[in-house]
Amino acid sequence: MITWKKNHHEIERLARKLPEPVNLFAGVQSILSTLPENVLQFLRHNERYMLVNKPFSHHRFVLTACLNGPGYIIVDGEMYRIEPGQGMLIFPYQNHHWTRFEHPAGISWLFTTFEYRVPEELEPLRNTPFTFEDSDLERLLRVLNVSCQSFRQGRNVRNELPIEAGLLLSGLLQRQHRYIKRAGGKLLPDAADVRFLKPLFTFVQRNMKRPIDISEIASCVHLSPSRLRARFKHALGISLGNFIRRTRIHTACGLLHSTDQSVSEIAEECGFDSVYSFSRAFHQVVGKPPRDFRIDIRK
Repeated sequence: MITWKKNHHEIERLARKLPEPVNLFAGVQSILSTLPENVLQFLRHNERYMLVNKPFSHHRFVLTACLNGPGYIIVDGEMYRIEPGQGMLIFPYQNHHWTRFEHPAGISWLFTTFEYRVPEELEPLRNTPFTFEDSDLERLLRVLNVSCQSFRQGRNVRNELPIEAGLLLSGLLQRQHRYIKRAGGKLLPDAADVRFLKPLFTFVQRNMKRPIDISEIASCVHLSPSRLRARFKHALGISLGNFIRRTRIHTACGLLHSTDQSVSEIAEECGFDSVYSFSRAFHQVVGKPPRDFRIDIRK
């Protein structure tokens, strides 16, 4: 336990090194204007939890940290390899999917999810895999310790957890303003078995507003429809049709949250031929109709 008697000399010694301020009303500005809210941590150490077919349609940030078991994250059509000791920040409503784990039985990925009122402040971390430095790992460990205390001891960590998570984000952002040590980054173009994915992702994104036939995509990537389905399933662990549906629903969730477009306009924007088919598909995936989702997300 830190006592005043033991430490006041050290405090005074350091305080004497402080220069006289030029301006008594101008201090160091914070890189963040607010703190993360509704912070939650959980571990995934089983492949079946990582390869769920149902998309996560949410408005939360997801900070991933690979502890063990390298794999790939597909984010908005780009594929990134994440090694142990590396991570990535996924933004709200980014279409993302975990895939191609080298050692599925040895997966151990830590997720820190949260909400943030000024998302533009975190933009430097968008689509940027990074390697955790020692200082980042120390902060991540502090966040984890507070989370564990909350679950195991029932402690009220309403203030501590957001503060520690904010310090972790601040450290990552400060490095990003100088540089950020990239992780594996985008998939190497010479990975022949999945080289067809990039033009496929681009085609789906560009043709989101209309129905997409599998034969069109097959022609785009120079494969037969049956061969395309088989290779896509092998590469990502889900069907091509499911991936397209997932992309549409993710896009719709983002529009429901961030725009005032009507449900019918969003249905058309995301390639559904009617409001009815859109609402039915949305309810199957998200568990509630689009209008209810919009109301709940804006409370």
